[in-house]
Amino acid sequence: MRNFYKKNRIREMLKPLAVLFLFLALMINVNAQVISLNKITSPAVVTHVGAFNPGIISGTAVTVKETGGTNCSGVTYEWQSATDGSFSKNLVTNLATTKDFNPGIVSRTTYFRRIVRAACTDKEVSASSTTPAIKITIN
Repeated sequence: MRNFYKKNRIREMLKPLAVLFLFLALMINVNAQVISLNKITSPAVVTHVGAFNPGIISGTAVTVKETGGTNCSGVTYEWQSATDGSFSKNLVTNLATTKDFNPGIVSRTTYFRRIVRAACTDKEVSASSTTPAIKITIN
């Protein structure tokens, strides 16, 4: 019987903590942002013998909304390249800050991706989204 009372007392003591955690989780969710439509499209030619300019890698314009549905501003783009798909070798950041990107002459197999970041200044929250990489192959 003593263990029963001890367990119930512990449960009663933990209830306010559970309510606090639920409240904090809801507050974080209210301030969350969703970045949608962050996609990039490969140029027409992605495999070539020798160095070449593959042309523009097109990116979609993104939409950023807070969980409550309010549009946010402050969207920035960052293009990156690397010589491996995991972006751990020869990573180059800040290639461009525009929606679309022209990599210029590519002389070795290279991967490209775009990171979109957004901020809602009124809520002081931010979000980011990274596209899957596209590969330009040099044979």
